[in-house]
Amino acid sequence: ELRVYYMNKIFILILFLILNSCSTFEKEKVECPKLISPKKVAEIIANSENNRPVYIGFRGVETFCFKDGNNIDMEILVNIRAIRNDTTIEDYVPVNIMIVSMDLNEKEFDRDEFNYSHFLLKGSKMVDRVTTFDLTVPNGGHVLLGIK
Repeated sequence: ELRVYYMNKIFILILFLILNSCSTFEKEKVECPKLISPKKVAEIIANSENNRPVYIGFRGVETFCFKDGNNIDMEILVNIRAIRNDTTIEDYVPVNIMIVSMDLNEKEFDRDEFNYSHFLLKGSKMVDRVTTFDLTVPNGGHVLLGIK
């Protein structure tokens, strides 16, 4: 009975140490690489499903970067804004967002993209949507962001 008591105590102690060590794991934050969005892909005029013009552009970008071996793990929050003049009907506008990491030799290293239909509620002139991307960037590289 005493032996079981001590075995239980040792088991609880080992379990506590394992759980405690897992909870202290933290990624090392680093400075984010340069993010570039050329003017002609940072904002566009797209046709909605009802063939009405809609302005689509970036409203804000937030980045978080962590060391990942010889690379950088980059999380990007992108706010896309759609603006239209005709608000008399509900509509959708197709959006394709692309983000590409480039190495020092200007070669593509990693890519993430998101295609969706941006919903435009009747009576709404402006509609925002935040989308999250994850990208691996080589040390010394940079990132290109655009709308198509």
